[in-house]
Amino acid sequence: MNVDSIYFKGHLCFKDKWAGFDTIKPINVIIGRNNSGKSHLVDLIEALCSEKLAERGWQYHCKGILDEKSLQRYFEKNRNQGDLRGNHWNDHGRCFINKSITYELDKNLQVSNEFFEEDFDPKSPYGERSTQKRMSYIRDVLRNSNHQLNKKTFRKLLADRDIKIELPDTNLRLDPDGNGASNIVRRFIVTSDEDYPREVIQKELLSALNRIFGNDGQFEEIQIQLHDNPVNEETKDHKDHWEIYLAEKDKGLIPLSKSGSGLKTVILVLLNLLVIPRIDIDDKLPRINKEDKSMFVFAFEELENNLHPALLRRLFAYLEKFVVDENSTIFLTTHSSTALDFFGMSDNAQIIHVEHDGKTASSKTVSTHLDHLEVVRELGTRPSDLLQANGIVWVEGPSDRIYLNHWIHLYTEGRYQEGRDYQCAFYGGALLARTQFSSPAQADTELANLLQINSNIVVVCDSDRNRKGARIKPRVAKIKSQVKAIPGAHIWITEAKEIENYIPGSVLQNALNLSSLPDPKQYEVFFPSYVSEKLNKNSMDKVNLAISTIRYMDKNVMLNRFDWEDQMKRIVKCIESWNS
Repeated sequence: MNVDSIYFKGHLCFKDKWAGFDTIKPINVIIGRNNSGKSHLVDLIEALCSEKLAERGWQYHCKGILDEKSLQRYFEKNRNQGDLRGNHWNDHGRCFINKSITYELDKNLQVSNEFFEEDFDPKSPYGERSTQKRMSYIRDVLRNSNHQLNKKTFRKLLADRDIKIELPDTNLRLDPDGNGASNIVRRFIVTSDEDYPREVIQKELLSALNRIFGNDGQFEEIQIQLHDNPVNEETKDHKDHWEIYLAEKDKGLIPLSKSGSGLKTVILVLLNLLVIPRIDIDDKLPRINKEDKSMFVFAFEELENNLHPALLRRLFAYLEKFVVDENSTIFLTTHSSTALDFFGMSDNAQIIHVEHDGKTASSKTVSTHLDHLEVVRELGTRPSDLLQANGIVWVEGPSDRIYLNHWIHLYTEGRYQEGRDYQCAFYGGALLARTQFSSPAQADTELANLLQINSNIVVVCDSDRNRKGARIKPRVAKIKSQVKAIPGAHIWITEAKEIENYIPGSVLQNALNLSSLPDPKQYEVFFPSYVSEKLNKNSMDKVNLAISTIRYMDKNVMLNRFDWEDQMKRIVKCIESWNS
């Protein structure tokens, strides 16, 4: 049986309170103050990868699903004798298949406090003695259960890490502190062994490095060269000291020893993800396919050290795509608000909050907005530093938000998400006349100044034009001039009359199950003219229309709708800048 939910206690700072995981997700962010116990929680993951649950002298609180294969080891199909009475499998074992059970294991492998969910009664129809034998076998199953991470290769990168000048060594390894990194790069670049192709470093790792660094630096080459100076007194008599060099355009090769620790961190992460799976470091766990990274569990401690928040976000984005593409698992320990901000809304991630009350540490899954606020307070971060959106897309009302969110999703193939990368907010149509986007010094005190909520803005307005060349309303013209004066801001005044005019006729007929419908014209009055004349309806709810039509919208049908493509490009560019 494989256990999914697991908590432990009795390890270092986790003395008296349970700490652990309700489940394991592709990205697992362990967040908390310094010295709260985050790294010790990673010890649990390392143990789960390599050992039986109770071999370290810890106590466990587990939850899992009893499976047929595990049950058949104890409830034999062809046995009918003993205290169980009846056929051991048909009359007993089979009834436990797919039953959820919670239990505890002590340091001596003793099972206790078993609890079946879903109102399942484990009693045997053959009496108390038979029931006791049933539960004895069930405890055997539980005693020999494993976690889903069992037999996976565990890799760890410590917060205190570095890439150093190294002597050549045929024993390839990458220690948690970074030792061995230069020697691994040397082996792949210098040797002609087909098991260690240069392309892994020169192309695959280099491409990933440039993708993460973006505008912060583009590297043209990774090389390894002999270093003239000895590393230390013990190696001064050796001549072969190797160091990693990187080349940037117009800068030539720069030794890694003269580069920042942030660059070294990213390289060490990429060595773990892309290079180590190609090396048979762990002989106990041979891999037939060296490209298979699904059998790896990576734990990276405090990646935020010496990384700019923008670079850190790009690194996080790379990690999230990696685990999805490769079906592997990553654990991150951090005290950075950037991690909470980035992964807080991701379906591929979960946040585990570790806290220490001065006597013992504990953990819990951060699952609600109020839980996020609690973590924010503990980290000493202001809500405006973390829980405010990176930028706001101001729209007239709820239906416009539905369209914009879907269109951004279509245009970016799901890369940007409301609540994490931006937030939609409503200005209320005609209420735009009572608002402004002005600097405090120039603001009209009688009007609500939306710029003070967030200076990263996109504003979307219906033009309400009924013919080509018609003027926009004064309130829209006023906001247009204000937004144009804000660096990096953008306003979309629809080229069509209203945002509903962008809905293709084919989408409307599919959504409303009608026969052939023409596309709404550029200046056509959608409500009520098009609705009554083309859809044969007296009225229609805007929000319901939006919900029903977006399911049939794809990028191809939207590309030729007036200025849709150009405006999506501009809006997405703004969102990219907010999150860079």
